[in-house]
Amino acid sequence: MKSKRKKLLWAGTLLLFTLFCSLFLLHYLQKSNVQKTNEEFSKFTHELFVNKISANTLTLHYTLSDPAANGIEDAPVTFGPYLPESAGNSAATLENALETLSSFSRQELSEANGLTYDILNLQIQNELALTPYTLYGEYFSPTLGTQAQLPILLAEYTFRTEEDIQDYLALLSQLDTYYESLMQFEQEKSQAGLFMSDETADAIILQCQDFIAHPAQNLLLSTFEERLEALDFLSEEEKKAYVDSNRAAVFGHVFPAYEQLIDGLSKLKGTGTNPYGLSYYEQGKDYYTALVACTVGTGRTMEEVKALINEQMDSDLHTIAKIIGNHPELLQTASRSIEQMEPQFILETLEQKIQKDFPSVEHVSYEVKYVDPSLEAYLSPAFYLTPPMDRMNEHTIYINPAGNYDSLSLFTTLAHEGYPGHLYQTIYENSCDLDPVRNLFYFGGYIEGWATYVERYSYFYTTLDPDMAALLSANSGISLGLYAKLDVGIHYDGWTPEDASDFLANYGINNDNTVHSIYQAIVQNPGNYLKYYLGAAEIQKLKEQANAALSDEFVLKDFHEFLLSVGPAPFPVLESYLKDWLTS
Repeated sequence: MKSKRKKLLWAGTLLLFTLFCSLFLLHYLQKSNVQKTNEEFSKFTHELFVNKISANTLTLHYTLSDPAANGIEDAPVTFGPYLPESAGNSAATLENALETLSSFSRQELSEANGLTYDILNLQIQNELALTPYTLYGEYFSPTLGTQAQLPILLAEYTFRTEEDIQDYLALLSQLDTYYESLMQFEQEKSQAGLFMSDETADAIILQCQDFIAHPAQNLLLSTFEERLEALDFLSEEEKKAYVDSNRAAVFGHVFPAYEQLIDGLSKLKGTGTNPYGLSYYEQGKDYYTALVACTVGTGRTMEEVKALINEQMDSDLHTIAKIIGNHPELLQTASRSIEQMEPQFILETLEQKIQKDFPSVEHVSYEVKYVDPSLEAYLSPAFYLTPPMDRMNEHTIYINPAGNYDSLSLFTTLAHEGYPGHLYQTIYENSCDLDPVRNLFYFGGYIEGWATYVERYSYFYTTLDPDMAALLSANSGISLGLYAKLDVGIHYDGWTPEDASDFLANYGINNDNTVHSIYQAIVQNPGNYLKYYLGAAEIQKLKEQANAALSDEFVLKDFHEFLLSVGPAPFPVLESYLKDWLTS
């Protein structure tokens, strides 16, 4: 009996041991599968990242200072010219990426990879939705076009090695063939009845003429010599030889490239069929809807977009009415005057003052520069150049003297471009170790929305009275809101110049030249103002959701930390992660 019981106990022990081993093996296999899935996913996103940035030397140079450390060697030196088959190739690439993405089990991905998956899944679909409308896009426009932006990107091309210099000179020697390919795109647009208006063409032609009007003083000559002078790995003889090579490339390829644009655009003048917004084209409204979804990332229908714009404008108007109602004397004493400060001191002041409301970041060096006179009339009032993701100590903010800044607008503009705007957001994003593949996509609503949101907040960091700061902040929101309403009105609802004039007259804007300039700026850059206004409005909505859910436990600094930690993404993804954050 005793022996039989021992056998039963042994059998039971063996059964438990076998069961334990089975469970352990199952857990091990599951863990192994999960690990393999995450490794494969990281490999997929890395390959996607490498393949994309290697196709354009400027993109590669401005994304990574040391491509070899990321497995990128012997990448071709190229601008990535337009080819007739580009649209088909782009769509196929996106479709393949989406198919590969869908092969991964979302549940098996880590938290970081899961976030990347969610962002890619939505944004690749947004990009795909744009591919049927390739000819509706535009490479050239007076302010944001390639011909306006490229000189600055070339002038800021950093020389870290001698190979960088050689790549730069190789790029310059390709500029004429690159612009030739873009003119081929413009010819296709012309044949499809989608070429720009004569007024837009004339503005771009004039800009190109201004850029090459004084060859000996061109910024691509002066900035090249300045960059060489700072290098200690070249002899004086080598520097002189490179200066000669650069001069030959500028005169032999850059100037001819701009002459080619002047000639090509001049010949195509008169073929444009529409001086108004996108809605006057056959598929214009569909393209505009896809464009807003992709570049703003709002996740709303166009009717919902219009409703959000109206809601935000009503909120700002209510704020103004309330402040004036409580302090009517502000109507007589309203002033935009604050202490005049140099840009460097403003940025240092902002860096200190934001610490209560925004999470801390590492201090970095930055430089404030001024736009070259040949580009003043065309470039944005100010802009920030993002440094390579592996070199976070080379930040540059450009100020355009043509902006005619008063003391307050200079302060708030530097908040937008610097702290706690683009520069600050870039530093924080880099500290989060996000998947590099996210750098392939432009989340304009998040990026410009954040900068606009904090720009409005920066009024409270000035020496203004708090009520005056709130009044002027709300007023700046109304001004940008008018542009956002015009953007949708012109491109989606078909507003003519007369419609725009009637709309602006309701807000006291009656100068014909001003109205015309505003109309043209929006026609030439569809969706541009929505990135700023809608992006900021979406962030404000997220903040209101968090405030309502947390009530007395809401801490503004914590909300900002959440938003910055998720990083640039479409707003439906941000809203989904906000819900998780609130429950945690």
